Amino acid sequence: MSNTARRVSYTNPQLLPLLWEPTVRWHWQREGDVVSPAGFQLNAVELIRLNALTNAALVDMEAPAGANGVALLHGTLPAVRPADLPKALQLCANIDAYHQEGAQRRWVAEQLPYGCRVAETEREMLHGVLITPRNELPRLHDGAPAADLGAAEQWLWNMLYATEYPPPLEAGEELRELNLRLPTAVRGVAGARGLSVVGTAADPNPAQPRNYQYYDASSFHLATLQSDALALARLQQIVLDAFGREVVRIGEREPRRRKVGQLERDLLIFRRSYWAADFGRQAVCTAITRNYQRGTGLTDALHSLATDLGELSRQVQAAETETTNAILGLLAAVGVPLATGLAIWQGLPQSGAASLLRTLSVTCLITVFLMGTFPGLRSLFITLFRHRRRRR
Repeated sequence: MSNTARRVSYTNPQLLPLLWEPTVRWHWQREGDVVSPAGFQLNAVELIRLNALTNAALVDMEAPAGANGVALLHGTLPAVRPADLPKALQLCANIDAYHQEGAQRRWVAEQLPYGCRVAETEREMLHGVLITPRNELPRLHDGAPAADLGAAEQWLWNMLYATEYPPPLEAGEELRELNLRLPTAVRGVAGARGLSVVGTAADPNPAQPRNYQYYDASSFHLATLQSDALALARLQQIVLDAFGREVVRIGEREPRRRKVGQLERDLLIFRRSYWAADFGRQAVCTAITRNYQRGTGLTDALHSLATDLGELSRQVQAAETETTNAILGLLAAVGVPLATGLAIWQGLPQSGAASLLRTLSVTCLITVFLMGTFPGLRSLFITLFRHRRRRR
């Protein structure tokens, strides 16, 4: 049994408001046989939503966010031949609306609580899967180039990518890059498609009763902290995607100082909360999150966002400086001739309305002459009204 207090004690208190507080997490243990059209037997459903502060930042964006949380569906794959398990996983993870007339997608949506729905952009679920043999782990492929890989490597590749096809020649190198440091008798890799864990031999501790054997602990870790690591990475992607769309929207018009400043503050809060979070002593879970970040380009996306917001902030400051200079230039172009003309008018022997009108007319002519003669004054006038038009 895993609860919030135990997860915090084994990891990092910083994760509590992000993953485990009741305000962000919902759990439903399913009873009876709940089986999807693809044969996935559901045991439990969990929802993890963005915390109130981050969700409020997404709500304030005019570009709508694609999602505001993730759903975890815990269960078992259908009972098929070992060689058919990769294909079974592919069918269970496929939630494309055009695959088998959207039957699997509709089933997933029906398991969510009222008011929740599957994001329109989702076509395939991330998966975390554990494969264990009763005795020896069988090989999936014997021909080249898969023959160069051991049985465990073949299973890791095929289950990570949910494919029945043989691994390519470069699969061995990629598996080394995605490798997780797991205990004895267990191998694992994590990447942009999810998490694949394989037992390399029969259970090392068969003397223990059912649900207390060695691989039972591996299954428990997969369903708890390792699934949370994938959920954290997916939440990071949801937020970064929302920021990216909002930055594009702002860049299409004249950026406003208040909006750009708010985005910079929101991004800073995200970097110090969701992005900086790790699983403490659970280095495997942190590695799962980092592998997903690299595989999906989240690190580059974050750096690009910070650079783009800095550029938008610089453009805002430059536009405000141009506007201020334009106003001051126009005041000088109008004010100096007007002040001079009024001073002359007051010194006239007969400073009546007619002479005032003539003075103002001369002042206007001088102002127009200055604007037409000096390109700098003319550009200030054009700059001022161009900024006003673009802000509308």
